[in-house]
Amino acid sequence: MIREFLNSDLQKCCEVFIQVFNTFPWNDKWTDKTACEYLKELIDNKKFIGYTLWDNSILVGAIFCHMKTHYKGDEIFVDELFISTEYQRKGYGSALMESIEKYARENSLRSITLLTSLGSPAFKFYEKLSYNQLNYLAFMYKRML
Repeated sequence: MIREFLNSDLQKCCEVFIQVFNTFPWNDKWTDKTACEYLKELIDNKKFIGYTLWDNSILVGAIFCHMKTHYKGDEIFVDELFISTEYQRKGYGSALMESIEKYARENSLRSITLLTSLGSPAFKFYEKLSYNQLNYLAFMYKRML
């Protein structure tokens, strides 16, 4: 079952987020504190859009997005999509993306944008859903510490 994100879902989302991103291929080092702070920052956005996906009472995954104003028309930016590792490759990520696409159509939003790592399983996943890489943009980075 997919439903809109509720604030009461935050802790379970943190747990699944850590489980997903602290394992291969990401191998991040999220703690409960940093994951919850990060996800809370996303949901505190005044234009937040989020959905959770459940298998009975088990949180399977979530998608956290926000609406962005653009001169050509508003768009949705996908901040995070995560599916518990044991539920991956079963169509759950596609179902959450479809929820966001439906929201975009119903609200006459011009596009959905996101960032992901080149060559990662996530990159291949989005390509499979007909998302295109923009060759005229560059994600820029400067290490400060």
